[in-house]
Amino acid sequence: MSPSKIYAPNVHLFAYHLRKESEPQKDNLKELFEKGENILKEFGINQTIDIQDKPGYRVELSAQQTEDDASIFFEKWSDSPIAGIAYPVRIHDTFALALNVRRPEKNEQGIKTSDVDIDFFKRLHPSDCWMPSQVNSSLGQTLLLTLWYTPEKTWQFWNSREDKKKLKSLADGCLRAFIPDKLDTPPFYRSGELFGSPIFEYGIADELENYCHVLVWIFVTPETDRKLQEEYPNLVDIFCYRHKITQAYKLSRSVYKVLSNSYKEVKAEIAIVESLPDRKTLDASNLEDLKKALNRIPSLNLSYVELIRNLDNYRLPLKINLQNYERELKLLQKKYPQEDLSFLEIFADEKAHIFAEQIQADLDYFANGSDLLEKALNAIRGRVEIEQAERDRSLEKTIQILGAGLGAGGIVSSAITNDIDKPLVIKIPQKGDRLHPGVTSLLFSLLAVIIVGGLVGWKNGKWKINGKFKSHIPQMWVGFFISCENLESKRFWAEIMQY
Repeated sequence: MSPSKIYAPNVHLFAYHLRKESEPQKDNLKELFEKGENILKEFGINQTIDIQDKPGYRVELSAQQTEDDASIFFEKWSDSPIAGIAYPVRIHDTFALALNVRRPEKNEQGIKTSDVDIDFFKRLHPSDCWMPSQVNSSLGQTLLLTLWYTPEKTWQFWNSREDKKKLKSLADGCLRAFIPDKLDTPPFYRSGELFGSPIFEYGIADELENYCHVLVWIFVTPETDRKLQEEYPNLVDIFCYRHKITQAYKLSRSVYKVLSNSYKEVKAEIAIVESLPDRKTLDASNLEDLKKALNRIPSLNLSYVELIRNLDNYRLPLKINLQNYERELKLLQKKYPQEDLSFLEIFADEKAHIFAEQIQADLDYFANGSDLLEKALNAIRGRVEIEQAERDRSLEKTIQILGAGLGAGGIVSSAITNDIDKPLVIKIPQKGDRLHPGVTSLLFSLLAVIIVGGLVGWKNGKWKINGKFKSHIPQMWVGFFISCENLESKRFWAEIMQY
């Protein structure tokens, strides 16, 4: 069972907001720090977080900072005293706010404050003001709850199995008291040790939706409290790089989903090309499919390449911030060579590196999609060019046939023009009647077209070319009737039209 009393409970918020630099006049410099002021108002503390930015990679932003301290201190003395600090800073392109609200260790007279129930954490969380949905920082946040388990003695053997269970139960109880029942409590992830005291982590970085990162740190030695105060700015930086890593991976997963759907479209286009018949020529339906594909593929390829680029844009920031994270840990280890920092190192080893490898694997997997589209486009163009060449050859032979046939028809028609001036009389045929010379001319011309055209077609193999000669027959008839205009028989055709 966890103890009913704890000493000096603290809440620390480490929140991070990406700076918008595209429009300087709309710089979001104050957004995050105004959220911090709103949190303090929930405790009846009207403290402004005045900030002043200036050039530099890492800039402490407090406008009232001194040479020795860049923090903003505040306190409220009442039946339930509250104190704390605000530490605003900009780390390259990221605004960071470390905000601490606590029950002081000593009162105004310097006398140690009394122990409180675990439920005191509820009083440190009015109106759910610390939750990610309220702070709404673009890069995420970490909540750190600290407390003393035994304020008056040091545990030298706290890491026994029985004591670990007791401390885990205490940490769970503090978290349940802090987060309202109406909200989901982040799942327990792991436990470890940092600066000589046990620390418990809640919230799993892989669960990107509604991710809430909470640490519960139970002080069992004064050294832990002292080192936390000394390394507070460094922890701000470490958590900053951590959240930039997780945010880059989270955004990459959004791109991955869109890219995965786009890749399915790529495969569908490839399937269309592969489904084309192997026969030499294509029918009208095949050609229509190819025409549509030629319109779709270029735009699909453009958007696909853009998605690949977007995914790669998250790989590099993740890699850079992982290097920054590991650099900060190395500096901390150099300062405290005897300290075990594995609790912080595990994130880099077990999460961040896996995130980076996952993005690279995704890039490798989707990289061939654009190449496939290019190959499909070239295949379609090649097939269309072959088809066009075949059709051009077919048309050329058709012209030869029609030219020969129509020429012969014209010669025959020209040879039978002497009697065409006879008027055409439409009457019931009688025995012994003869065909009108114009009709005779028409029939002989048609016969000449068919015979000569057939001979030329047989000679060129036109009858066997793609089975498309039928499509040219109407053209042959039109050409034939046009050729008849060369006959001196306009009156004959005029009389035909009258009937």
